[in-house]
Amino acid sequence: KYKLLHGRDLIEDLHSELGGHFRTAVLALMETKAVYDSHCLRNAMKGLGTDESVLIETLATRTNQEIKDIVAAYNTAFKRNLEKDVVSETSGNFKKLLVSLCQGARDESLAVDHEKAKREAQELFEAGEKHWGTD
Repeated sequence: KYKLLHGRDLIEDLHSELGGHFRTAVLALMETKAVYDSHCLRNAMKGLGTDESVLIETLATRTNQEIKDIVAAYNTAFKRNLEKDVVSETSGNFKKLLVSLCQGARDESLAVDHEKAKREAQELFEAGEKHWGTD
């Protein structure tokens, strides 16, 4: 409607009229969640170093469908594969975790196996009790 009423693009007008962090925040609100997240992930991995907190915050807190939408938006926006970028920017168990999250295939059920939770908690306790490191 803005373009029909004013004959100009709203995003371009906001970009030229606003500045600093306020412009960044307002322009981010104009994007879909998946597009915004894909830009955050790309910014976290491009250049020297990787902002691992952004990778964790984004990939570990989204639903499977949201992750699939982010992967698609990342590919569309940057013509790059998110999983390949994660692989090239991370290592070890952290890389394995993030690659797993990129699949968007986590169990999202709310069912809790209380016996399994108790058993695994006990195993963790015993593995760390009076030891340096873990088993």
